[in-house]
Amino acid sequence: MAPARTIPPFPSDIVPAHLYEVDFKLLRQGDDTEAQKVFDAARGYGFFYLRNHDIDSDFMFDLASQVFQLPLEEKMKYDMGTTGKYFGYKRSGSQYVDSKGTPDQSEFYNVSKDDILRTDPNAKQLQHPEPVNQRREELEQFMKAGHKVITVVLRVLGEKLGLDADKLPALHRLDRTGGDQARVTFAPPMMDQKSISLGEHTDFGSVTVLFNELGGLQVLNPQSKEWKYVKPEPGCAVINLGDAVAKLANEELYSGVHRVVAPPGDQAKYPRHSCVYFSRPNGNVVLKPLLGEVDKNEEPMTADEWIKQRAMLRNTANYKGPETLVASRGTEHTKANKDTVV
Repeated sequence: MAPARTIPPFPSDIVPAHLYEVDFKLLRQGDDTEAQKVFDAARGYGFFYLRNHDIDSDFMFDLASQVFQLPLEEKMKYDMGTTGKYFGYKRSGSQYVDSKGTPDQSEFYNVSKDDILRTDPNAKQLQHPEPVNQRREELEQFMKAGHKVITVVLRVLGEKLGLDADKLPALHRLDRTGGDQARVTFAPPMMDQKSISLGEHTDFGSVTVLFNELGGLQVLNPQSKEWKYVKPEPGCAVINLGDAVAKLANEELYSGVHRVVAPPGDQAKYPRHSCVYFSRPNGNVVLKPLLGEVDKNEEPMTADEWIKQRAMLRNTANYKGPETLVASRGTEHTKANKDTVV
């Protein structure tokens, strides 16, 4: 493992978003105070910190360094393309950040849970660069640990919504195929504090588990419409909800609007890596409400269809004008989020 790098502290003069901090060990044991924090967060920013989670993410930062140091020609062998495929390499500039079609400044590498865990033994194994192949066992453990966290969070949310405790977890089974993935990211040093690395959006899936070393992630306060930095907290994962669980909950839960901008202060001088586990409903799950009234004018998609649509429409190659951004939106355009995307 590479030695930990020394980075400047998060600036003390910046007031970050106030997010709940949840103790996972207590949450898993059924502590109602921790469960209420999760539910309150799910109806506020849609984000919270999680401590005592037992997810080893350190190797993912090493993996990020190894993957993104590869020559562009090598990385492009695993390019996602423009047709909605969402595993493999995303080059910088291949997505846009606003209604003008401004290219983004971030790279991703997405690794399919189904490929690493061989969920479908008849499926053809995906090709990866060597640094990913060398980390398959660690990626498997990262995914399984992340999924354990997500199962507990979904169970808590379901109970708070009045659903059977196993209802939401049953739609996110680890042994069924779907769009779950691990991701490593890279953004170069960004000295212009107005720079946007990754544009305003909500996540496609249900629950995201994120690890950062540097600032740069910002969340939108759903009431004040003010952007706030999320300060990385040692030992904590950042958890957020996405579109799929918001749809299943009939938008009683909030799919957190967020973006990635230049890290604050001297942190902007450093390249920024993050690592993520995205949990999405199993691919054939129809994203229709499990409670409340159903909008009969909306034709619900499956989880796989939803991922494909959003991935395609956010691709720079498919940008036709501001109307493409509108069509690419997740739950930003509904209820509390409806006027947030610019």
